[in-house]
Amino acid sequence: MKKGWKIVIAIVLVALLLGAVCVGVGFLTGADMARIYSVLDDRYSITAYYEYAIQVAEVLKAELF
Repeated sequence: MKKGWKIVIAIVLVALLLGAVCVGVGFLTGADMARIYSVLDDRYSITAYYEYAIQVAEVLKAELF
């Protein structure tokens, strides 16, 4: 099982590194942070997931504390 987790962690780290490289290339080619965020949000709905996580955290906080 440890080998499986090592593979999963390696894949996640490679994905994060690739994402950082893509954002870096975006900055080098003259893009600004608002444009990069806009493109990522359109593609992956970052804002929707962020708002959902906040709602879940509030519900858990209300139920557990």
